[in-house]
Amino acid sequence: MSNFADEVSFHVKAGDGGNGSINFRQEKYVPKGGPDGGDGGNGASIIVRADHNLNTLSEFVRHKSFKADDGAPGRGQKSSGKNGVDLILAVPVGTQVFEVDDTGETPREFLVADLVKSGDQFMVAKGGAGGYGNHRFARPNFQTPKFAELGEPGEEGDIVLKLKLVADVGLIGLPNAGKSTLLSVITNAKPKIAEYAFTTLSPNLGIVKANDTSFVVADIPGLIEGASAGKGLGVQFLRHIERTRLLVHMVDGASADPLKDFKVVNQELKQFNPELAVRPQVVVINKLDAISEEKLAELKKLKFGTGKVLYIAAATHQGVVELIQAILVALSKLPKIEATSKAFKVFTVADLPFMRFDISEEDGGFRVTGPRQEKLAIRTDFENEQGFTRMLQVFNRMGVLAALKKAGAQMGDIVKIGSKEFEFTEI
Repeated sequence: MSNFADEVSFHVKAGDGGNGSINFRQEKYVPKGGPDGGDGGNGASIIVRADHNLNTLSEFVRHKSFKADDGAPGRGQKSSGKNGVDLILAVPVGTQVFEVDDTGETPREFLVADLVKSGDQFMVAKGGAGGYGNHRFARPNFQTPKFAELGEPGEEGDIVLKLKLVADVGLIGLPNAGKSTLLSVITNAKPKIAEYAFTTLSPNLGIVKANDTSFVVADIPGLIEGASAGKGLGVQFLRHIERTRLLVHMVDGASADPLKDFKVVNQELKQFNPELAVRPQVVVINKLDAISEEKLAELKKLKFGTGKVLYIAAATHQGVVELIQAILVALSKLPKIEATSKAFKVFTVADLPFMRFDISEEDGGFRVTGPRQEKLAIRTDFENEQGFTRMLQVFNRMGVLAALKKAGAQMGDIVKIGSKEFEFTEI
């Protein structure tokens, strides 16, 4: 059974920030001991990083979720808590990252990153910031702050990873055309080969070194009629062909109708993606060692595409050197694979974002929405009187309390902000 996987989904949860510390040092002549509570550590983020040593997502099949480390809480003597160590998820080059939006009736996937170079990375969940310790809030006229901030929760959500292999050359053809045999002959790859259809159940990658240069070859599992509609191995591997510069179309010369085989594969390419139908091809008739001179003569009368047709016997290496030279010539005329990673998540920053907020009526009360305001509420311990009062003072300076009053809020009305709520009051 193949352990190849080119599409996986799982839940990610970044680490929460550590809480700030409420602590007072014990020193003579220092009022109340003096605040020295340290900050909480930042929670770890989860990062997806492309690694050229990988060619499958199979390591993720067994995982339903990933959780990064939380930041440690702050301590006395202004000691900050330890930051969580970022969790790196290594994936093959060519991995696309999708975020899942499940707020509607049906979940939707959004492409947020396309990792096409080794080392490309994308943060799929950001760790929460640690909360400030009470030493941060000491002032000449306020020397004994008995509150600290809570750490922020880390981001979480569902993501989908989809792999599109990145290679210079893609070997295509019907099952048992000899693609895996050729790959094993011309590269350092060692694909499993057997004498039955669909011997290759997953793409194999290999590197060809010739003439002081090299190129990457991907052996794509055999396509059958109806593959573009999901028949057989279906579209599971068709997308891997999209990122190849050149197609080497292998045809079984010993087949009952090689020309029909050739047309079937091209038709499936066209139906899956019309651009693939015009992708440059090197046509190779394989298994010369298994056909007669008469059959070879008949094959040479047929029209396989518009270019030169090569005849080889991959199993005995006949014609393989000439094929490699033809591939090198064809690649020299084609542009290189685009090697620019793309992150599609766009972050917009409005002018004075801390001043931007909205007030709306909700369930007989009011809701405050705004990034700075919600962040402050998250970091505030509502059970701590000093901490809660400090939040109201900041809200008052921002104009939040005045806006609530203007919207009709009265003493005791419920005000919701993020996942928290409090009773409206004026200060």
